[in-house]
Amino acid sequence: MPIRAFQYQGDEWTDIGRDPIVIALTEQASEYHTSADFKRWMFTQCLTWGNSFALISRRGTSFDQFIPLNNSDVQMNRAADGRYYYTTSEYGDVAPADIIHLRMPSAVRQLWGDSPCVDAARTMAMSSLLETAGLEGYRAPGVGKLAITTQESVGADGVRKMADAFVSSHTGAQGMLRPIIAQNGATVQQVGRSLVDQDWIAGRKNAIEDVARVFGIPPYVLFSESGSAYTAEQSRMYADSLAAYTDAWGAELSSKLYGPDYCVKFDKTALLRGSFNESMQAYREAVQLGVMTPNEVRRELGLPPIDGGDDMYVGPNMQTTTGGSDDAQAGSAADADEVDYDDLG
Repeated sequence: MPIRAFQYQGDEWTDIGRDPIVIALTEQASEYHTSADFKRWMFTQCLTWGNSFALISRRGTSFDQFIPLNNSDVQMNRAADGRYYYTTSEYGDVAPADIIHLRMPSAVRQLWGDSPCVDAARTMAMSSLLETAGLEGYRAPGVGKLAITTQESVGADGVRKMADAFVSSHTGAQGMLRPIIAQNGATVQQVGRSLVDQDWIAGRKNAIEDVARVFGIPPYVLFSESGSAYTAEQSRMYADSLAAYTDAWGAELSSKLYGPDYCVKFDKTALLRGSFNESMQAYREAVQLGVMTPNEVRRELGLPPIDGGDDMYVGPNMQTTTGGSDDAQAGSAADADEVDYDDLG
């Protein structure tokens, strides 16, 4: 998602544009890292270990670049006077103002995130067992464990040969095509359960849903039965679930990189935009209702402005308006020029 920075000026938040910090967050984070590399590293570390860190490199008092740090190389300590500081294996002690610390929610420790993977350990272990069971089940497709009963004694060697023959003939991709032929009064009975009998797919789905709950995202993001596009409600839920992370991380960036009267926001517009037809309909109504100008729509779509695109249009006739007395006088003149056709004749 794009990242934008705003400054509070007067009574509104104003986008400050491409300052050096925004450029680092959206284009080039350091000499060796693009912004995509940097954000992928930070977010992956945070979602895996619960915390991620980056050193803020400055030249004098001016921002220079971000230096990503390994999660295992950073510790948070508390001094005797109660102040917190970070200890890094490469840069020594670092003040909190000089390090970006993204963290997951925690109900145990302040200022330190808990790993979602640890919280979801049991679910992930069950999911691993389900995957293993599914792999073994697909090696003998369509059947569970079988019991073969014969009317004659075949001996230990005969039992072993029959078992080996069954495995060689009825496992693998071609196993479903080979019939089981019982001779001399032998019977074949399934005593184990197939993947269908075990509700394997349902169990796998439940495990995925549990993982989604731990990370606070909608389950359909990880598992979709239909494969169809997201609806507007799903897209809204997707953006809301991400807000729990983006709001906290944006606050950390604002505090460490700017200070008071500034805020850093993750732009979720693309997630809420919907299909092309839905977007065009929404933009059309926004322009017709005077909510947006054509150039504001073009800016969101990444298009250059056009002449006259800053005019506001209102009403079904799409007339331009400035909201002043000239519009009122124009309206009065239009009323005076109207002709009552009932009086003609």
